[in-house]
Amino acid sequence: MTLRESPPLLERIAFACALAGKQVKYHVTLLLRSPMGIFTALIIPLMLLVVLNVATPNTTFRELHGVRYADFLTPAMATFAILNACYVNVITSTVLAREAGILKRLHGTPLPLWAYIVGRMAAAAAVALTALVVIFGVGALFLDVQLNAGRIAEVAGVTALGAATFTTIGMAVSTLVSRPDTALPIAYGTLLPVAFVSNVFFPATTAPSWLTHVADLFPLAPIAKATERIFATGTGHWPMSRGELTVTLAWIGATALVSAVAFRWQPGQSPLGRWNIFRR
Repeated sequence: MTLRESPPLLERIAFACALAGKQVKYHVTLLLRSPMGIFTALIIPLMLLVVLNVATPNTTFRELHGVRYADFLTPAMATFAILNACYVNVITSTVLAREAGILKRLHGTPLPLWAYIVGRMAAAAAVALTALVVIFGVGALFLDVQLNAGRIAEVAGVTALGAATFTTIGMAVSTLVSRPDTALPIAYGTLLPVAFVSNVFFPATTAPSWLTHVADLFPLAPIAKATERIFATGTGHWPMSRGELTVTLAWIGATALVSAVAFRWQPGQSPLGRWNIFRR
């Protein structure tokens, strides 16, 4: 009786990549069929773009030091769309899939965790990219926001970094949530306070310095500032400082580690046990 030989390393890598590709297609299809996913990632930021631009008083122009509010708001809503697509949708869909037993069935296949995360990340990035195209299109056509090839290339780079960051954080947060009906409140309950202190909706020029320093410790502020710099000044180079990039990469690394350790394929209680305030 002979032992079955394991396939060569290259074959295993090719097989895993094929699984990841199928996960990308699967998650994109799920998101496109999800009214809630499209509504949060596209409709909400687009509505805010139009409403806030109409309702904001003229004094905001002076607070922005001559920069038009539309030039501030359009990239800000683009960042908010990335947040919705890559953070909110990832948390809600992952928790729902786990508690419905879908992840348990996937775990019975040769699918590795990294391939599942890649599928989630690519699907979220695809939805975010679609939302960005619509938002920038509305900004250019109706709000006179200037777009050019240089700005589009810079936005693409920041968008890719933002999608990777918020998806990884969303996967980590999903490990702490045990009930699908609490996933959306928890997602927005953690997102909105950070978004406000990070000046996503309004330029907080009078905010205390300590609050600005606190916001800079979270990855949203560097992503939002980088996107706004592209439209305010047209940097012509990578619009993020070394410190901002370090903060963003640190969050990716830390939350990726949390996901690797605490990710659960089985439905049930979170790793925090009976002390978890989000437990079933």
